[in-house]
Amino acid sequence: MNSYSVPREGLSTSNGLKGLYKTGGISFIISGILFFLAYLLGLMAGPPPSSGTEILAWRASGELPLELTSEVLFFAGVFLVPAVLALYHSLASIDRTKAAVGCGIFAVVIPVIFVLLIFHGRLIYPVYDMRVSTPVIAEFVVTVYYGGLHAIALLLGGATIVVSLAMRRGVYGRNIAYLGIATGVFEIIDAYPWIIGPILELVSQILFAAWFLLVGWKLYRMR
Repeated sequence: MNSYSVPREGLSTSNGLKGLYKTGGISFIISGILFFLAYLLGLMAGPPPSSGTEILAWRASGELPLELTSEVLFFAGVFLVPAVLALYHSLASIDRTKAAVGCGIFAVVIPVIFVLLIFHGRLIYPVYDMRVSTPVIAEFVVTVYYGGLHAIALLLGGATIVVSLAMRRGVYGRNIAYLGIATGVFEIIDAYPWIIGPILELVSQILFAAWFLLVGWKLYRMR
């Protein structure tokens, strides 16, 4: 082997990392698009009413966007798995502590999404010809689901801020890092959509999707 040869192990590791970054980058982009699509479907369905009888009527009038929301959020959570793995690996050598904390919080969000979708699905889809049909249970399911979305927004906001702090000294660049910090702050604010109103909610969702797309593109091009 001459002095310019690359060890086989090095080639294998390099190709493995390249594949991880490309997969994670594509997954980040798809997940960001799906999260934004879920937000648009939520706008179509409208906010949930406060009483069980009205919730059942709300479900009947907005059944299609509610069904699509359940499917879209499911795949957004699935694509978040390789995205978070690639993100952690890209940041671990720069700031392992912040990378572990931020990506760990992202990882916590994933099973929470799936648990919430189990509740949401019982409102929308029948299982053995059974689904939520009484006002009391409808109130319970909607309370758990939207309360869970509140928790997810807080977790995503915190994770985005911590990860973005780690990005300031890395290959992502300060622009993506500062956009991530702003995105995290707005995502925490967005955890209270019944207070902030539709304009701030829209700004938060646009920032969140834009940050996901930029991070995904950066990961995809990473060597």
